Amino acid sequence: MIVLIQEWNRIAQNALEFALALSTEITAVHVAMEGEDQHLQREWARNVEAPVTRAGLVPPRLVVLPSPYRLVALPICDYVLKVKADYPSRQIAVIVPELVERHWYHYPLHNKRAEILKWFILFRGNERIILINTPWYIKA
Repeated sequence: MIVLIQEWNRIAQNALEFALALSTEITAVHVAMEGEDQHLQREWARNVEAPVTRAGLVPPRLVVLPSPYRLVALPICDYVLKVKADYPSRQIAVIVPELVERHWYHYPLHNKRAEILKWFILFRGNERIILINTPWYIKA
């Protein structure tokens, strides 16, 4: 199970909780831009590893992919294909969390990366890669 995380927020927390309900082997993947603060890596132990361990579960592993050219979809797609090659007899599930905006006209501004990533994986993957689109409604 691969969970895509842009930053630590309520959407990332919901996506990880959903993944924990489905599998015990979870890898969270974050793409770090050049010069980006390592906030997610610092907060991972407190926000994820400690609560999950207290619940008696195996904590998800965090993988940070560098992206010096501000590319997001390509490094993630390459990582998913590498995992597929490393585990040739297993299904790979990729959870793509998306924020559902309150107004329809906000949607095109915020969910472009998820759409591009899904197309990359669909065209370069095969039947062993499962995309799980998880829309989350956040109340203000």
